[in-house]
Amino acid sequence: MNNNYVWYACYGSNLNEERFLCYIRGGICGFNGRSYDGCTDKSDPIADKPIIIPHKLYFGNSSGAWGGGGVAFINPQWDSEQSTWGRMYLITQEQFEQIHIAEGPDPNWYGELLELGEADGYRIRTFTNAGIRPANVPSDTYLKVMAIGLKETYPHKSPNEINQYITEHLVDLAFAVGADNLYWRRQVK
Repeated sequence: MNNNYVWYACYGSNLNEERFLCYIRGGICGFNGRSYDGCTDKSDPIADKPIIIPHKLYFGNSSGAWGGGGVAFINPQWDSEQSTWGRMYLITQEQFEQIHIAEGPDPNWYGELLELGEADGYRIRTFTNAGIRPANVPSDTYLKVMAIGLKETYPHKSPNEINQYITEHLVDLAFAVGADNLYWRRQVK
């Protein structure tokens, strides 16, 4: 197995290549206006491809980068009945470590590293929280960025299929934050 490179498996806003490349190249993200330093090695990923992650997707915390809305996490417990649609980027181990730092490796954010197996001779890794963070509805912008990334990664999926996938996770969230919050009923366009 090659240890110089790793597949970084993502499942939230980093599904969107333009957004993800802000972590690699640096600069201002056109989606949230945040400035990113980028990695020491600003080389683009060697490859990317879809991955189905057997962990439950949920939205939690309150992210200043996304207007106080929630962001994507996966339950750290493997669950064969869950199918989180993800995207893998083949990047250097150093880039992975620097992206992890930029995402927030502390206990309230993405402190838990997960090994998801291997593909093409490279480890598949991601990060999430060690527990379950407080539920929070994502902003419209966050959901749009995620939907664009899903369409890039899964071009055979129709807009309705992508919307249904996101909505299923928002319905779960509606139960967590209260049925009076009808935000989850909106469709992502």
